[in-house]
Amino acid sequence: MKASAKKLLSLVLALAMVFALVACGGTNANNNAGNTGNNTANNDQTGDTGSEGETLAAEQVFGFFLNNEPGTLDPWVNNNGEASQVIAALHEPMLRRDGDGNWAPGLMTDYQMNEDHTVHTLTLREGAKWSDGTDITVDDIVYSYQRALDPELGSSIAYRYFPILNAEAFYMGEATAEELGVKAVDDKTIEITTTEPCDFFVDMMMSAGFAPVQKAAAEEYGDLYGTDVDKVVSSGPFVLTEWTHQNSMVLEKNENYWDAENVKLERVDITITTDTNTLTGMYQSGQLGAMRVSNDMLDVFAGENMVTNTRMKVTFIEFNPNNEYLANKNIREAFSIAFNRTLMAEQIMGNGELAAYGLVPPGVLGLDGGDFREQAGNVVTDANDPAEIEHAKELLQTGLDELGKTVEDLQEGFSIQCLAGGQTQAEAIQNMWKTNLGVEMPVSVLEMNVILPMLMEGTFDCVIGGGQDSDYRDPQGFMQFIYDEGKWDNEEFLSLVELAHTQVGNERIQTWMDIEKLVLENFIYIPQLYAENNWAIAQNVRGLDIFNYGYEIDFKNVYIVE
Repeated sequence: MKASAKKLLSLVLALAMVFALVACGGTNANNNAGNTGNNTANNDQTGDTGSEGETLAAEQVFGFFLNNEPGTLDPWVNNNGEASQVIAALHEPMLRRDGDGNWAPGLMTDYQMNEDHTVHTLTLREGAKWSDGTDITVDDIVYSYQRALDPELGSSIAYRYFPILNAEAFYMGEATAEELGVKAVDDKTIEITTTEPCDFFVDMMMSAGFAPVQKAAAEEYGDLYGTDVDKVVSSGPFVLTEWTHQNSMVLEKNENYWDAENVKLERVDITITTDTNTLTGMYQSGQLGAMRVSNDMLDVFAGENMVTNTRMKVTFIEFNPNNEYLANKNIREAFSIAFNRTLMAEQIMGNGELAAYGLVPPGVLGLDGGDFREQAGNVVTDANDPAEIEHAKELLQTGLDELGKTVEDLQEGFSIQCLAGGQTQAEAIQNMWKTNLGVEMPVSVLEMNVILPMLMEGTFDCVIGGGQDSDYRDPQGFMQFIYDEGKWDNEEFLSLVELAHTQVGNERIQTWMDIEKLVLENFIYIPQLYAENNWAIAQNVRGLDIFNYGYEIDFKNVYIVE
């Protein structure tokens, strides 16, 4: 990937800074709340009974919530993880997921990949229509890709589509739309060519960010597409009928949806708020059908139908190697050793098993289809005994001696930066470094509009609570951003990433294992926590699909019983 795009791509980390620890990951965790193990619980419903003979409620309304206002419901522009759940309800993904996490027909009914994993062929569903009743065409799909990469649109997530042939060049104005590797073979077939082998491309096809938009609507509304109730045309199971900004949304069943006969919900009522008390009251009064429950609230929901979803995400500490002190590897290693992630996981998440000992979370595909994390093992360690802490102190002193500096100089030489939502994490780590190293680093709590330019320009010192998730179950999705940001010029690292881009299968996975080990042995990124979400599901709710990567919640199969 060329350096010319790296300034844009440095947004990856900043936009992934979800300090609420809503993670993404693990093995396939597609939970069907209230109907465990049956991902298509309502697809065989007839009359007024559910799949297990339960009586359907007369009113099929599901109450849900978002913690923040979506900036847009445009799939190709959105960088808000919560909004992606609404986007997937309105815009049908190219492919859907089955109960095992494999692809299932969606807008496209077939997916084929050539032997070297560079040509991906998809077949458009016969008779698929937009919510306004017009036909969905291959022209809409090709246009969606061209629009997403058009510099005029200026999408901050254009980098997600760079694996496609000539995508980056088109975005940089160095190729034409006709040279982009997305072609209509005929009126039902799309062929996507990738620059390099992409055996994980099918996962990308299942993400909300690859759901096509209607060409006519996108051309009419331009960059305003998806910003209001009258500026969205749906292809998914629901349409947007109300949007009171900063307050609520209403989704109603899309009668023109290809699988409308199997959608039982009449309406999804969405409340937009961060007020836990409000949401708890709504859940307890039956206004919400599901609620995400923080660890400190689990006792309040004891006895409820709970689903724990381990998501594919890792949070980490990021050191800026251009800082005078953090350029010293001994100092970085000392801070890494003096951080006890197990203790932090127990104190903040209430679960020591969420301590992260690598940059790739559990559930990502490894060698021979196994689990990457299990195979790679723990790459970093905690300071669990006095000898390790003494070693950290020695490393710190060695680093300071090499720089001709003192601890007092160090304390004035850099600070910890975080967003308000990450202050608890930052203060916990601040205390560990004070206790174990005798160094008290100041904590700066910053607004996103302040910390984002610092990340883009490389003027930060030590960011705590940043994180990375991925729309696909591949180690590349969790480490490629380091290469793209261009802040670490280690030649061995750069060569290994470029090598991985030429490989497939076990060779490629092994190279990513080598990359992870190299990165963590240089202590630029210090893994903190994996993450999980606890969901309370109302007793009368069935068919709620909860996924552990990409968009988390799917409303399509939900129904309400008496």
